[in-house]
Amino acid sequence: MENHRDTIEKIVGLMNTSVSWLVLSHENPDGDTLGCGVALTRLGTRLSKKAIHACPDPCPARYSFLFDGFDLRVPENLPEDFPGPEGVVICVDTSTSARTFPQVSSRNFMCPLVNIDHHADNERFGDVVWIEPMASATGEMVTELISESGWGLRKDEAEALYTALISDNGGFSFESTTLKSHAVAMTLIEAGVSPNKIAEELNSNLSEGILNLWGRAMVRATVFADGRCAIFWLTTEDFSQTETTHDATENLVNFLLRIKGVKMAALCSEMPGSEGEKRVKASLRALAPFNAREVAVVFGGGGHNLASGCVFSTGISEVVSLLMKEMTHNVSGFHIDK
Repeated sequence: MENHRDTIEKIVGLMNTSVSWLVLSHENPDGDTLGCGVALTRLGTRLSKKAIHACPDPCPARYSFLFDGFDLRVPENLPEDFPGPEGVVICVDTSTSARTFPQVSSRNFMCPLVNIDHHADNERFGDVVWIEPMASATGEMVTELISESGWGLRKDEAEALYTALISDNGGFSFESTTLKSHAVAMTLIEAGVSPNKIAEELNSNLSEGILNLWGRAMVRATVFADGRCAIFWLTTEDFSQTETTHDATENLVNFLLRIKGVKMAALCSEMPGSEGEKRVKASLRALAPFNAREVAVVFGGGGHNLASGCVFSTGISEVVSLLMKEMTHNVSGFHIDK
C-alpha cells in the first residue's frame, strides 16, 4: 500500500503542474466539504491557477460567511471545457461519486481526478486516492496537504479549514477527535485563525424560524430500546410553516445524545421530491461502542461509525418504524456499565 506521504507528494505535483483546478464538494454540503473547497479554491487563486469551486446544492446559510468575495457555483452540470487537459479535478469529503456531479461517475474529464476523503466506506474513485479514516475531518487532511506542499497558509484559507475541522468533529467533542486534530488546530491558529470568531459565526446564527422548527422536532422526541435510543422527525409542513429549509436541521440530531442514557439517535426529515414522490432523509448518530453506520447500511446508506445517514422512498411513519426496529436490534446485547 502506498505511503500517504507519497500520495500527498503525487497530489501536490498534479496541483503544481495544472493550470486550472476544479474543486468539487458533495451534495447537501456541510462545513467540512465547503471549508476544504473554499480553502483549496483560494489557494489556487493565490497560486495564479484558474480555480473554481462547485457543488450540486447551494451553501447553507450557516456557512455563507466563508464565501466573502468568492462564489460557489451550483450548476446543473459542469462545463464541458473545464478544467481541460491541463487541469485537475479535486473531490473533497465525498465518499461516493454519486454524491457529486454526474461527470465524476462517468469520468467525463480530460484530466486527472483526485479523491481526498476521511470516510472509511469511500468507494475509492479517481486516479489518485487519499483516504484517511482516522482523520476527524477532511479538513485535517487538506491542512496537512498544504503544510507539506511549501505553499504556505494564508489566514482566510486557514479560517476555512478550521471551519471544516470543527464542523466535523463537533468542536473537538466527538470521539473521532485525536491528538492530530488538536495539532492541526494549532497550525491553523498559528496562521491567524480566531477560534472565538469562527465559533460565533457557526453558533450564533439561529433565526426564529429555525428555533420553531427545532421545537417541533423536540416535542416528538421518543426514547426507546430501554432508554438507549431516541428518535424524532420533521415533515414538509414543518419546514413550510416555519419558513425554513432542510439545511436548518444540521446538528439537530446531536441534541438527542444529550438525553441521559441515550447511545444512538436519529432524525427523520421529509425531503422535497417530484410530484407524488416520497423521500425521507435519516441522520443517525451514535456513541461508542454502538455503530450508526451499521444501521444506515441496512437501508442503503453509509458514513462514519458514529455519524451516518440514509434516504428512504416511503412515508415518514414507516421510516420511523423501520428505524426504531433496526436501532433496537443494533443496540441489543450490549452490556454498558452505568
